[in-house]
Amino acid sequence: MSKQLELKKTLSAFHLWVIGVGIVISGNYFGWNFGLAASGYIGMLIAIGVMAVMYLFMCFGISELSTALPYAGGPYSFARRAMGPFAGFLTGIGVILEYFIAAPVVAIGIGAYINFLFPTINPILAAAFMYLFFMIVHIIGVKEYASLETILVFIALGLIVLMYFVGLPQISMENLFGAEGTPLIPGGIEGIWAALPYAMWLFLAIEMLPMLSEECRDAKRDMPKGILSGIVTLLILSVLTTTVAIGLSGIDQLSTASDPLPTAVAATFGNTYWLAQILASIGLVGLIASFSGVILAYSRQIFALSRAGYLPAFLSHLHPTRRTPYAAIILPGIIGLLLVVLFNPNDLILISTFGALVSYISMNLSVIILRKKEPDLVRPYKTPLYPFIPIVSLVLAVIALFASFFANLTFFWVSISVFGVAIIYYFAWAKNHINVNAPEEQFSQESRQHPANVELQK
Repeated sequence: MSKQLELKKTLSAFHLWVIGVGIVISGNYFGWNFGLAASGYIGMLIAIGVMAVMYLFMCFGISELSTALPYAGGPYSFARRAMGPFAGFLTGIGVILEYFIAAPVVAIGIGAYINFLFPTINPILAAAFMYLFFMIVHIIGVKEYASLETILVFIALGLIVLMYFVGLPQISMENLFGAEGTPLIPGGIEGIWAALPYAMWLFLAIEMLPMLSEECRDAKRDMPKGILSGIVTLLILSVLTTTVAIGLSGIDQLSTASDPLPTAVAATFGNTYWLAQILASIGLVGLIASFSGVILAYSRQIFALSRAGYLPAFLSHLHPTRRTPYAAIILPGIIGLLLVVLFNPNDLILISTFGALVSYISMNLSVIILRKKEPDLVRPYKTPLYPFIPIVSLVLAVIALFASFFANLTFFWVSISVFGVAIIYYFAWAKNHINVNAPEEQFSQESRQHPANVELQK
């Protein structure tokens, strides 16, 4: 592969942990609470537990795949190798849909927080400023982004942990479990089902880390460390955040709050309490940390698909000195701004999670298929308890996919329509423009001819 198409190698396992936690941490600050009205505390905990198992088990699988196939394509490259170009393309579309839609969702949350603090600032203008600032940061370079992200993540984590210390002694059992005689799970099984896409918001995006394999100093060693340490951190945060926030404010108030953590603290201590004020101000850092990571994710998947010929070539152009995919950063950012203006974040969350789940199904299948198809593929890290772990994650991803059908039928069909258009596009244009010299394509072709030389080729 030409050096002109390669990304710069700068990231360590610590960087990966920071980016993994950072891209997800806004889920603690915004989004998960929209599923509470139907699920209640117990139902939400069950939904979180189901999604936690799905994500943890998937992380074992993608740790294996990312060390065997260390390319920027990530999910696309896994599916391409296991199931061919069409499956690879659809997986890539799912990933792009996930992150491309997640960006305006988080931007809306940022705008709401800023408008809360400074009512004279239009939330749309605040979101536009965030897009512009972080597009510039990502064009400057991934190492510079990782340094900034480290600061943001530690501030965001510190604030959440501070909320735990202050809030845990004050939680109300009635807020958690309801008054005597009220159902623990208001919507029953359907309430849990409907809460699954929102429970995903506490973990969604950790799976983007394999897209940074090409930018790692040593992907075979660092990628599993970064992925698995990240998901364990998020599992702990998910239980503590939901328990403390609901315990402080109850379901009714929290289920509609656009800023759930300040709302939760204010419900017990008052709007002027110092922690409520800090969470409403510095808590914005958590959303910003995730927003910057989401831009990184969509740009890398668009870059990889463009480099391989599935998307127009200009989207894989790299900055001549910074070696960053500037076109794949800028154009989706402009479109994301339009989505901020046009749509409700609750509905956009459902589209984002639908795209994510399509890629999860594909990645779990890729683990299983490649074990059968290429047993001699060099795997520096192997999924434990295979095939149990990828099969369980696959089944849970399918279940969660159809949960969006119950959450909002309209946006379920919107998501289906996006993939329908993508399929037409693939057969009408992309299929005939695949670049066989792209690393994911080249490696798939060469290894098929010389499977014994996998390590040499890499």
